[in-house]
Amino acid sequence: MKTKQEQEQVKVMSGEKDWYKQAGRNPLTEPGFTPQLMARIEEAAAEGSSGKSGLRRPFGRVAALGGLAAILLLVTLIWPFGPGAGLDPAGRLAAVFKPGSGAAVVQPSASPQGLGLYMISAEFELGGLKYYMPLPLDRNKSAAMAVETSAGIVWSPPPPMVDYLKPKYTHNTEPYTLYLTPKGHAELSAESAQRLYVFPLYAGGAQSYLSLGGLLGAGDYLLFFSGSYNVGENQKRSGAKLFVMDVRAAAEGKTAVPRELLVAEESYQLYKSFMAVNPDKAELLIVYYTDDGRGGYTQHNKLYDIATGSAQVLSGEITTENVERPSKLHYGELTLDSKDLMTIVHYEVNGEQRSTKVDMKTGNQWFYDWWYEEYGVKIDASSIEK
Repeated sequence: MKTKQEQEQVKVMSGEKDWYKQAGRNPLTEPGFTPQLMARIEEAAAEGSSGKSGLRRPFGRVAALGGLAAILLLVTLIWPFGPGAGLDPAGRLAAVFKPGSGAAVVQPSASPQGLGLYMISAEFELGGLKYYMPLPLDRNKSAAMAVETSAGIVWSPPPPMVDYLKPKYTHNTEPYTLYLTPKGHAELSAESAQRLYVFPLYAGGAQSYLSLGGLLGAGDYLLFFSGSYNVGENQKRSGAKLFVMDVRAAAEGKTAVPRELLVAEESYQLYKSFMAVNPDKAELLIVYYTDDGRGGYTQHNKLYDIATGSAQVLSGEITTENVERPSKLHYGELTLDSKDLMTIVHYEVNGEQRSTKVDMKTGNQWFYDWWYEEYGVKIDASSIEK
């Protein structure tokens, strides 16, 4: 006769889906949310909540702490270097509370044509056109990814997963796949697309899996993050690699071969670090920060030539600004006009002034600033991450 603990272990490794029995589990008891970390979060939120008057909305201290903990847990699930990653943590989280904010954000389906009885749909807006991706009911449509390139729409459906309620045992059972669909073809389905690349399922062992992070369109090229994790261990996806794929060449029938461009550094998650693709110049700008030892941060940068992989350090000033852009809010069949903020980066290369959109806000301070603007609670990053 097996003990309760032994039965639970068998259930975990067999991938049995018993979510309805475990709906009452407290997510803060999972690995990563230690009592020490929770105490630092509460302390930072309590200190910040008393320092600003005239909050934008009523938000009590208890609600602030509970909401903050829940959102920080979400951030660990959607950070750029893991499955289901978003390119903008604050923007992705904002979309959870304000459906429809931002382009290429997954939206509830408006019953597109072609969906079967047991299908759901992930929807995107790219280049001013709408696309939908039919998915089986058991897929996480928030993990669906699609970007625009010069050769068409590159997209990846979320593979089936098991044990998603147990973070250390969650893993995909099928490999990630990249597809190419012509621009203007609304349905993103394997039947009407060109298969570009199938990733290996395993990463060197039966308990080690490959994960696919955010996708970035860069003219003729696709940029994507890929990393690995081990089942049964804390799935911290460090050392993720950024790869380049020549989509234009693949569309013309040549074999798609991903080429490694860089390995993500831990400093890419500090302060207001970000990545920005300039598709017209086929270049990737990475701005990241290091602790200056005096309570502040020192800015660094690298500018990559996507075609060749060569990099240079820019000596001129790099600045950012937020600009408003029209957007849509979708509530079922109702669509309302709205506005979103887009972050633009300005930089200089060999005397030429260039500007492009910030695609991936990897630094934690972007999220903390968003939280402050939304709820009036200021979070000191150093008090949480020390």
